[in-house]
Amino acid sequence: MSDDLGQSDVAVFVHCQSAAMDEDGILQCQMRITEVLRGDAKWTRSVVTVPSFQESAPEGPISANASYWLVGYGESPFLWSEPKPVSKDAMAYLRGLASLPEAGPKRLEYFLRFLKHDDELISNDAYNEFADASLEQIRGLANKIDREWVIGQLRDKTVPVHRRRLCWTFLSQCGTQDDAQLFSEMLRLREDDPTFDPGMDAAMSCFISLGGERALAQIERDHLQPSNANYLDCYAAVSAIRVHGTELDVIPRERLATAMRLVLEIPALADMVIPDLARWKDWTAIDRVVELFEMSEQETLFVKPNVVLYLKACPLPTAKNALQKLRQIDPAAVEQAEASLQRYPGVATVPVPPPVEPKTPTAQSTETSSTPE
Repeated sequence: MSDDLGQSDVAVFVHCQSAAMDEDGILQCQMRITEVLRGDAKWTRSVVTVPSFQESAPEGPISANASYWLVGYGESPFLWSEPKPVSKDAMAYLRGLASLPEAGPKRLEYFLRFLKHDDELISNDAYNEFADASLEQIRGLANKIDREWVIGQLRDKTVPVHRRRLCWTFLSQCGTQDDAQLFSEMLRLREDDPTFDPGMDAAMSCFISLGGERALAQIERDHLQPSNANYLDCYAAVSAIRVHGTELDVIPRERLATAMRLVLEIPALADMVIPDLARWKDWTAIDRVVELFEMSEQETLFVKPNVVLYLKACPLPTAKNALQKLRQIDPAAVEQAEASLQRYPGVATVPVPPPVEPKTPTAQSTETSSTPE
């Protein structure tokens, strides 16, 4: 809603005076402006006509007893948004948005307390602010986060998975080493109830943050070994390690790369980590990625372009020689991968896959996972 406030030309609170269907079946609402948050104050007490696609209902835009949040774009007559009913608390919350800094911990501190609010409009909007925030910004709130509340949220099975992921991020900043055991606790809950989603990528990232090397070793043993790898859990582990390798400094990147290289032993999943190894300039996997190219079959053809781009990014003579070898094996695959560099030049080879649930899990998958925006 702060985006609505910042991007609109006018933002107001209104009451509905009357509403009627027009000839096209669209509800036209006569709204009286009671307060202007953005725009010219002269609009106060003005009446504007606003179309609404909500059905007639007590909470809908025809209620004369409710207040509504309304933003408009352009010049008068404005293009109005759908009227959004707001409580007194929501109105106070929205008033507070105008004075916030554009980014940083001070901004997020305002939203932190509203995550607990009973009004879902408020709590959901506060969550959206954190979904857009960087880990660095959240880190600045470490001493402001209510650790006990966060742990309670993680143990509450009714909490939506996207909020659970945020709580794992919070716990990684405010938790103790003893809190690392919550990861195992969540896995036990999932064993008892397969419908329960711990938010594995965020959970693993937090587990590594709090448990360090020992936690990473457990992730490797339980989720990255070929004999144990479940597709979705492996995907989550890769996402968690990727976050540590790009945004955190808990564990040296060289050690994280060692964990990533374990996935190269799972041909069906190897394409997930090859771009990361290239970004991290880990060139110890040349022999293995060449082998993956050579042994690729119809189900694993997608590994080929990643191998080529890895070798193209590597400055070592060994990589150049390996690439020449691959040209003899499958010249078309090499040529297509090289052509893709016109879209994704440099060491960053290909875009990082977002840490979200794959649309087509393998037959091994036994649970679902979804993600932190």
